[in-house]
Amino acid sequence: MKPSRLPPWKILLTATFIFLLLLEVILVIQQERTQIFSATAQKTGSALINFAETRAQLLQRKTDESFAKYEQRISSENGETQSLYLKLHSVEVARLRDGFARRGLKTPELDEFYQRPGSTIAIREIGRTLFDKGAELRSGGLSAVVKGWWRPLLHLTLLTPSGRLRGWLALSAENVYQRTALRKDSHAISQTAPKTD
Repeated sequence: MKPSRLPPWKILLTATFIFLLLLEVILVIQQERTQIFSATAQKTGSALINFAETRAQLLQRKTDESFAKYEQRISSENGETQSLYLKLHSVEVARLRDGFARRGLKTPELDEFYQRPGSTIAIREIGRTLFDKGAELRSGGLSAVVKGWWRPLLHLTLLTPSGRLRGWLALSAENVYQRTALRKDSHAISQTAPKTD
């Protein structure tokens, strides 16, 4: 006797279940990676802020220091600051900057200053940007992971034939997603808001 074959609907149901299970596992892994990346960005940002503040204190003029010596010392301190930044922080900052760019979170501060900041003020701004973007990405949760996937797919779609139509459809879908998220946020706020008589 030939073994009985599964009905098509059972095969489809099984395949759908396996697909959803794999998708859930992938999303959980990606979400965990995003949380680790966010924490690293905040840690690096905090370290850069402390580094910039420490180096800025060295630039204060001493009471018995002539202007010529002060100007010479500032030039020397700035050179050492740049050297230390390149040695201690530049590689990690570049990695984080690329990671944010892949997630669609490009920032002018990182793009402009991350290679050679030029001053302690610029280094502090890089640190604050990394810290704030890390906090933003961490608070985004699962939606941040989905958006991180969506933006590269949208970019590829626009580069393919019939990209305008596909891009329009993709943008429409993203707008629907954003409006749905906004409605959910508004509903949650209305539920938690205190009632006034």
